[in-house]
Amino acid sequence: MNGAYTRAGGLVTLRVLRATTLFLLLAAADVSGADAFVVIVHPSVTGTNIKRGDLANVFLKKSQRWGSGAAADPVDQSGASPVRKAFSETVVHMPVGAVLQYWQKAMLSASPTRPPFVKDSDAEVIAYVSQRPGAVGYVAASTPLPSGVKALALID
Repeated sequence: MNGAYTRAGGLVTLRVLRATTLFLLLAAADVSGADAFVVIVHPSVTGTNIKRGDLANVFLKKSQRWGSGAAADPVDQSGASPVRKAFSETVVHMPVGAVLQYWQKAMLSASPTRPPFVKDSDAEVIAYVSQRPGAVGYVAASTPLPSGVKALALID
């Protein structure tokens, strides 16, 4: 009887341990939006920080100029990118699917607006931003930044 009880107790303990481990792994993988990306701009963009709402307006092309008057040139990451998911939810306050629907409607409106260019990787976003005055993008927070771009801090 004790052997059966020990095996059953061990099985329950093993299941609890597996469930706890899975929970901890999923929790660790769920990086907060603020830690998941960094906003980068071409060095010609003045300032060291930007309000979330102002940045959202640039990416939704509601604002097409920086405060200095220079043209803003946003670049997005692929819709499947976890970095884009974090950026969209943290800055634009919409899931990626809602942002894509926003652009579908904008392109079909009476005065169509084109969405930002889309790049497939952090390296492509960095290359784009470093080559275009006024450009702004975002990359994974762990991405080393070369001298051709600078980071902007997000403020509320």
